Formats: sequence, structure tokens, C-alpha cells
Amino acid sequence: MHSYENMRSVHGRRVSQTIDSPITIFDYWEITDAFAAIGIILIFGVLFYEWLLMAISLGAVLIALPAVRRNHERGILLHWPYRHLGISLPGLVNPGSSAGLKRYSD
Repeated sequence: MHSYENMRSVHGRRVSQTIDSPITIFDYWEITDAFAAIGIILIFGVLFYEWLLMAISLGAVLIALPAVRRNHERGILLHWPYRHLGISLPGLVNPGSSAGLKRYSD
């Protein structure tokens, strides 16, 4: 068996095992934007043949969302409706007020 330790130490370089930033295409679109655009083309361009709806959706995904994402922190599209429209979703994580809760166990 050959030992490659000497070659690894001389010619190799260390690679980080974690990805600290999203994978981007042309340093503008994230990979999720690209997959969303492919899905939009598949659904509205091939299956339903709605070119106007496809163009509007592609404009929203490929132009508007990256601009919003660059100017605001991540999660702004999820937090804005809750803050400005007064949405409250009581559940396991956010149980809400204790007055309206039913007890299901002792």
C-alpha cells in the first residue's frame, strides 16, 4: 500500500466541511431561485401553457425576490404578514392565551 501523507501535506489544501453561504449562480441568484424558476417553467410553460402567468412568476422569482433578499434579512417574507396583518397561529410552539386553551390531559 502506498502512503499519500507526504503528497497530501505538500500539494493538498484543507476544505471546510460546512457551507457558510448559499450556493449562488452568477453571484446573484441562489440555487433555490434557479430551481423555483425551473419549476415555474415546467408548470406554467409546459403543463398549463400560460405564458403571461409564467412571465410574471419568473419576474417575481428571478428579479423581485433577490432584490428583497439583498436589502432585508432572511425571513422578512415570513415575518412581515404576522407583524402588519395581525396574524396569530396558536399551536404547539405558540400556544396563545391560556384562557382559550382546552386541556386534553391531566
